[in-house]
Amino acid sequence: MVTEDWMMRQVEAMTRSIAMLVFHKEDTAYVPTGDEGAADALHGALLERLAAGDLGGGEDLLFEAAEVGGLECLEAGVDFYARLNQLSDVQLEAAGFEREEIQEGLRDLSERFGVIL
Repeated sequence: MVTEDWMMRQVEAMTRSIAMLVFHKEDTAYVPTGDEGAADALHGALLERLAAGDLGGGEDLLFEAAEVGGLECLEAGVDFYARLNQLSDVQLEAAGFEREEIQEGLRDLSERFGVIL
């Protein structure tokens, strides 16, 4: 329990740091631009996977998009990982995901964009 709380705080600090340092905003939420671009589509697809409990599929989709996308993919990814971090341990376990994977995924994604945490 204490370890999970600590991990949740670490992920929250990481997502907020990226939002502040890279996107100059205090909120980790991705705000769709409305221009139906790739980042908006990615964000929508991530939310769909999250709602379906397909967390691994969402993460796979995110990393595929990061191969060709710009910083908007990182912004959508920060939103995705912040949302994953809000899930309970029971919800994560039911989806075959561990809390440590959230931190690892966020770190790997940010490093792809030159953001070292």
